[in-house]
Amino acid sequence: MTNKLKISASAAALALALAVSTASVKAADVVADPGCTLSGSVMAGYMYDWQNSSFDFGEDNDIDGKDVDWSTPFGEGAGLVTCGGLNVQADVAYYAHSADVDFTDSDIDQTNTHIGGALFYRDPSAWAGGVQASWISQDIESEDIDVFRVGLFGELYLNDMFTFGGMAAYYNTDWPFGKDEDGFELAAWGKFYVTPDFALTLRGDAMFGDIDFDGDESADIDGYAITGDGEYLVWDQGLAVFAGARYADREFDFDDENVSFEIEDFQVFGGIKFYFGQDGTLIERQRTGTVDNTSVFHEKLPDFFISAELAEPRS
Repeated sequence: MTNKLKISASAAALALALAVSTASVKAADVVADPGCTLSGSVMAGYMYDWQNSSFDFGEDNDIDGKDVDWSTPFGEGAGLVTCGGLNVQADVAYYAHSADVDFTDSDIDQTNTHIGGALFYRDPSAWAGGVQASWISQDIESEDIDVFRVGLFGELYLNDMFTFGGMAAYYNTDWPFGKDEDGFELAAWGKFYVTPDFALTLRGDAMFGDIDFDGDESADIDGYAITGDGEYLVWDQGLAVFAGARYADREFDFDDENVSFEIEDFQVFGGIKFYFGQDGTLIERQRTGTVDNTSVFHEKLPDFFISAELAEPRS
């Protein structure tokens, strides 16, 4: 009798253990880590820039510069590996600025090539934050100029209607002929979702830079830009269209001389963007996909100094 009870207890214990194991496996399947996923985006567009300027040589000698128009085809692409809340991004961009000016028979070209990346943590229901870095190669009439940029960014997601974000970055520009430039870029933006597939964005950027001319002279270069754009997901497989406008103002001042000049830009742009590796509405794709890692002042706007040279009054 005792042996039968022992056998029955052992069988019951084995059955209980199997039941617990089965329940544990099923529970683990429900909350299992989905692993890492790959997503990304590519875009292509065209931008037109009306540029005007003014030169101040002191003693109320303020002269308007020549107006210069720029046209810019551009493209961007980024890939993102997401493992839980951790995100690793690699990105590229290309802006081909070209100006048709009166005093030369050929166009003046400036191309900006960007290679960069980001490392950040994101909770798609609440926030995102991390670090960004990029190398920008500027080819200006066969002169190669390198810009290195690194900074922090963050976004806050408020319900299904608003996203707010900010960025702060340090940059250094390696100019030829002993000229060295470094400074900071700041940005803040707000995104309003009219519908889950239609977003309106307002963004403000500021730049504060210092330039050292081989230790002999120094100057400040500051600027700001205001950008507004809209994006609409036209196809649920990931195709969106976008359009917008930007106003920018940049000013250069010598520290020890009463000389300055100012460049103003008004840009309009539009294009298409394709999201891959994701499903869902535009808001879902933007809150789980790649983040913007480009510079308004060093990529999207034509270079300040070549703009001033082209705009300089000539007899």
